[in-house]
Amino acid sequence: MDAGQVTTISRRDRKKQETKKNIIKIAMYLFRKQGFDATTMEQIAQEVDIAKGTLYNYFPVKESIICEYWQEGVKEIKLQLLELIQLLPDTRSRLQKTFTKSATELFRTRQDIYKIYLSHWLKNLNNFSSEKYMKSGFEDIFTMIIKLGHQKGDIRKDITIDLLVRQLELSFLTACMMWLADPKMYPLEENLEMAVSLFVDGAGTGSRRSRTKSESKSKKSNRDQGTLL
Repeated sequence: MDAGQVTTISRRDRKKQETKKNIIKIAMYLFRKQGFDATTMEQIAQEVDIAKGTLYNYFPVKESIICEYWQEGVKEIKLQLLELIQLLPDTRSRLQKTFTKSATELFRTRQDIYKIYLSHWLKNLNNFSSEKYMKSGFEDIFTMIIKLGHQKGDIRKDITIDLLVRQLELSFLTACMMWLADPKMYPLEENLEMAVSLFVDGAGTGSRRSRTKSESKSKKSNRDQGTLL
């Protein structure tokens, strides 16, 4: 491949990125101006001045445009979060900082748009592994938190990292969605603290070790009773 070919490919890729950004910009304008439901893919294509088929090559559904917009917002705070969490002492403080800062930064000026995104994300959880646009963007951040927790010893190692990351995604986004649905009943800060507590401490009344001992005694008692019978 010669220099001319490299330049041509670079220009083509740059043109695609410019078109993608323009689609998102115009779609966001239309969503805010006339509402998400009232905006059609046909209208977005017309305003961007591209063929409808071209638009579908970039985004399969209009919800995917908002998902891309969300991911761009996460990228803006990702590097700062990755640096911050390495300075904190444990998993609880890392999650509290990540949840609080992310919610504050993301929803401060984009609340109306992100409410649509969260609703779409929660309704389509079964697609998160196959659809790129369904990714929340928090995978790298949550993965680092889990790995740091493994090093410190405050996160169990008998559960896969992937499963723990998905659980954190669901906990965070559900807490945000509840707040957006009813801010008075579900204050954001309290909701996020509860989500962190549920992940770190669980919903049980005793420690995992205490529950394990209790379960072992119960099983032994049942075996003994079976022997007597």
